[in-house]
Amino acid sequence: MEVLYRKYRPKTFSEVVNQDHVKKAIIGAIQKNSVAHGYIFAGPRGTGKTTLARILAKSLNCENREGVEPCNRCRSCREIDEGTFMDVIELDAASNRGIDEIRRIRDAVGYRPMEGKYKVYIIDEVHMLTKEAFNALLKTLEEPPSHVVFVLATTNLEKVPPTIISRCQVFEFRNIPDELIEKRLQEVARAEGIDIDDEALRFIARRAAGGMRDALTMLEQVWKFSEGKIDLETVHRALGLIPIQVVRDYVNAILSGNVRKVFTVLDDVYYSGKDYEVLIQEAVEDLVDDLEREERVYNASTSEIVQVSRQLLNLLREIKFAEEKRLVCRVGSAYISTRFSGEKVLEKTKASNADNDQNNAQESTTKEEKDKDIEFEERFKELMEELKEKGDLSIFVALSLSEVSFEDGKVVVTFDSSKAMHYELMKKKLPELENLFSKKLGKRVEVELRLMGKEETVEKVSQKILKLFEQEG
Repeated sequence: MEVLYRKYRPKTFSEVVNQDHVKKAIIGAIQKNSVAHGYIFAGPRGTGKTTLARILAKSLNCENREGVEPCNRCRSCREIDEGTFMDVIELDAASNRGIDEIRRIRDAVGYRPMEGKYKVYIIDEVHMLTKEAFNALLKTLEEPPSHVVFVLATTNLEKVPPTIISRCQVFEFRNIPDELIEKRLQEVARAEGIDIDDEALRFIARRAAGGMRDALTMLEQVWKFSEGKIDLETVHRALGLIPIQVVRDYVNAILSGNVRKVFTVLDDVYYSGKDYEVLIQEAVEDLVDDLEREERVYNASTSEIVQVSRQLLNLLREIKFAEEKRLVCRVGSAYISTRFSGEKVLEKTKASNADNDQNNAQESTTKEEKDKDIEFEERFKELMEELKEKGDLSIFVALSLSEVSFEDGKVVVTFDSSKAMHYELMKKKLPELENLFSKKLGKRVEVELRLMGKEETVEKVSQKILKLFEQEG
């Protein structure tokens, strides 16, 4: 059984999707009989570079061509599609990157075509060639015979030497929009009798990231995995992703401000061997998709969805470069989850304190101290939010991994011994720390750094995070 991406590979120029600027130039060259001796097709994988190169080869060698499109019926067209045509030579530079392969090409280009009108050399991932191989190829490109056409395909044009680029016509392929990929997947699904819902197709199209080949490969993988109608949950299981319900449990816990539930989901993901980065990436994608759904999955406003998506993307960037990925993910997730419930809790706390003022005048001194604590916590949360969005992330992470309190008119930042590195870093940034707290509190304050001797595990640190972030009405 032929795989889907090969079975449904475009066979004519008109079937190639979203590369009209390239097709127009190539078709114009064929019509005017002025095909260049060298082309560079650059762009993301799965966007049609080698496919268009084969169609060009068929058009140049077709025995019954009418206009510019190959007939796809003659022996030349069939053999090119099958990969058996003697005068169309394909080379994968990723596995054949040495000078010997290019020398063999250089020695062969001088001979006339054996079966067709043109010899067409298609070199895929050309940027992988060695320096010596590029030098040998350069000699060939300088004065090629009129019956030879080179098509160099690459996903990384920056690595192709300028001397090679200057001797070729360069065309940059574009990512294929999700809508066009989804439309093509629907056509293939109907042709193959695949029962799949629109949400699942939309997810596959988006996950393909602009590559039609990847989309068709994923569709086939899901099709072979499923036993009935394919829905979004089936797609997640077939592709080895985190189940969609787990993703939505995580998002709902964040939106509701349930830090304990957030930690429970993160623990389940961690102990199941899944990647936090995958979880957050899928969470953001599902949140964005929810903005387009007729029936919303999440009980949140558009602005809340946009805000939490932005915060999750910031967290994703931090996790990618963090040494303690698990801890950073827990800290960041706890911080985001409290953002949406903190204001309401703070209002309740202020109202409760106001009632106590009226009913318990004799406790005014105690209340003033509580108000100061509440005010400090409020200002501290604001500072953390500013640091996370556009401040010094090293300070944000360090403060997240410490206990911060306001004692005797000064800010006390306490680290346990396992966070000595952050303690030393904050010592160097102490003036900056004092300036940040002073500016936020509206008065000059001293910051005292403390390093405790007791080592704590990730679970104990998580309890500190709960005490720092979790607010219960």
